[in-house]
Amino acid sequence: MNSMEVGKLIQYSELGLRIVSGEEGLQREIRNEDVNRPGLALAGFYRNFAHDRIQVFGQGEHAYLIDCGNELEGRIKEEFFKYQFPALVFTHGNEPPDCFVTKSSATTTPLLQTTLSTHDFILNFNRIITRALAPQTSIHGVLVEVFGMGILLLGPSGIGKSETALELIERGHRLVADDMVHIRHMGKGELVGESDPMIEHHMELRGIGIVNIKDLFGVGAIRKKVQVDLVVFLEDWKEDKEYDRLGIDEQTMDILDVAVPSITLPLRPGRNIPILVETASMNHRSRRMGFHAARSLSERIHTRIAEQIDEDAEGKSPRQGRPRARPKPLMGPV
Repeated sequence: MNSMEVGKLIQYSELGLRIVSGEEGLQREIRNEDVNRPGLALAGFYRNFAHDRIQVFGQGEHAYLIDCGNELEGRIKEEFFKYQFPALVFTHGNEPPDCFVTKSSATTTPLLQTTLSTHDFILNFNRIITRALAPQTSIHGVLVEVFGMGILLLGPSGIGKSETALELIERGHRLVADDMVHIRHMGKGELVGESDPMIEHHMELRGIGIVNIKDLFGVGAIRKKVQVDLVVFLEDWKEDKEYDRLGIDEQTMDILDVAVPSITLPLRPGRNIPILVETASMNHRSRRMGFHAARSLSERIHTRIAEQIDEDAEGKSPRQGRPRARPKPLMGPV
């Protein structure tokens, strides 16, 4: 299971966090993407207390602590800090009570403060932690955006994945990642691919070397990340292999337990692979909108065959019991 250290939250400027006390516990790991507002716990009810989450103290929780007497405040402090939660965050710039500062230092529990409202902090935190805790994998390939669809090009080394992507870029499409594609499962079957930060915008072309797509083609030729919609396998044409010519039965590839639609494009002289990738992208978009050309044609053919069988049954020869209907003249008598 993925996790994230509390200390890494400080690096995100959109959270606006600063450390108040408990610096020694910044190595604590966050394993739950949800947050908890400990209203019931402050009132003394700890059944089903979500202590494995970040504890967020908003305006209501802070006002309750301020209004508590010393005895109740001490009881809350002693009971509350028995649980090993990742960190405490006070929003709206509210100052934590002195007893919380003392107890967080004694238990090495990170105590953080932000000037953001509770709503804005939780919104930004959920976005960051969801990405950090998402299941991920890395695949050797090329990821491009073609007509708004994320196309993952796979195949053996030297098959021409980068060259195909380069031609697509020249035709107005965008590069996301070359050579190494990092893919995260963001939930509900959504796979998002992006490049390694170290090599983003760069492409390796045999015989030329490393090129920077952003510098050569401009910012319009690149994209930071994109959802993976279709996998395209590139391979050398094999005479003894039967390739799909109709496309009725859809193929899939499992990535992080998600079945991604896939096709195989065999390479041989005369085949324009970039145009085929464009066509595959548009065809996949059409299928997602409910228009399946292969199945539609198959249904039309089966319907016509059924109609022909019915016509033949109605027009049997005299030997079969029914005379065949005479064709109607195209024109009336002259």
